[in-house]
Amino acid sequence: MMKLKKVTMNLTQRDLDNAEALTERLHSRTKASTVSAALAITEGITRRVVDGSELMIRKKDGSLETVVIAGLDTA
Repeated sequence: MMKLKKVTMNLTQRDLDNAEALTERLHSRTKASTVSAALAITEGITRRVVDGSELMIRKKDGSLETVVIAGLDTA
């Protein structure tokens, strides 16, 4: 098991709302596990994009949309 470190964060109401929504979508037991999962997902996606992959979303109609992550250096 990985050693845990305590982290204190100041969050806006929007951040808390996002954490609650993700907790439900990811079926997480705690907000801490939700934040951990969100960080792992984000790290994996951003690593691939920085390495030259494109992030695409297939819409309900079958068309593809490229997702651009603002602030991510892909050059």
